[in-house]
Amino acid sequence: MTYSILHMIELMDEQFPLLLHSVLERIPVIVAGEDIELVDDVAESLTTLSPHRHKLVFWRDFTSESEILSVWEEEKHDYEVSRTVVCGLSGNLRLALDRITRYTGWMLAIPLGSTVLGIEVNEKTLEDVISHILRNSSNCGILRVDSPSSINFTLVKPIESNYNVEKKIVSKILVRKRQSLERIRRLLTKSLRGMNVSEHIISAVLKLDDESEKLTQDVFEEEVNNYVHAARRAVTLLSRIRLARELGASTTLTERNLYEAIGWEGGELPDLIRFIKAEWHEDFSDCVKLGTISGLGAWVDSMWGT
Repeated sequence: MTYSILHMIELMDEQFPLLLHSVLERIPVIVAGEDIELVDDVAESLTTLSPHRHKLVFWRDFTSESEILSVWEEEKHDYEVSRTVVCGLSGNLRLALDRITRYTGWMLAIPLGSTVLGIEVNEKTLEDVISHILRNSSNCGILRVDSPSSINFTLVKPIESNYNVEKKIVSKILVRKRQSLERIRRLLTKSLRGMNVSEHIISAVLKLDDESEKLTQDVFEEEVNNYVHAARRAVTLLSRIRLARELGASTTLTERNLYEAIGWEGGELPDLIRFIKAEWHEDFSDCVKLGTISGLGAWVDSMWGT
């Protein structure tokens, strides 16, 4: 089976925003469970949480760290290059551990209780993999897959965030999905009115499970892309402000002004700064001080023609 966005939201409930937050910030995620096919399926499904990125599969699309590092290096020098998300499947676990030291944006499947290329994978192996990843990563997520309907997610190191952006995305998905399905059902019900058909047929016509999945996927991609595009506008603005500061400008731009300028609402500024760093390899934390961003004040408005 493939885990759709809707399925993951329903299964994980309040944990889903944390998982989405981790994927968007390219925190490595370990998918651990005893069913090889299931953990591989979940690992691949997680790549759909970043629809704006290009999916790479270890040992199919690249086989060495130098190859993926060259991809990341290209990202650093070209904002227009598609960012990457990497999937490492169970059968290639040993190769990944032998060849890779940096796991930014990875979804790595760990088949507990199995033997993979001579490695007996157990809880000790999982601990070793976590330590291996943390040598070059600030954090790591662990997604425990106990059964197709039992999935739990935690981070090795807690982070300070209320996940407002991710919660907002989920809320919009559920509201818009419900509204769209209600409109479709009303139209279908109206079209069937007066027809001599059985309740079974009516029920079959009004069953919209596939449409529900597709609507969720479409709205999810739209909302994530809205956030990405707003962040991209912030990168343009903050890079200009950094240049202006280097030229001696000393006026300030508040968080509210920044969000108004990029056309975005909600979310904590530190989360946006971290997302920008993960996505575009740019650290604008030096532009942030006590809730304000140093810059050119009202000049910002002119950048967008307002």
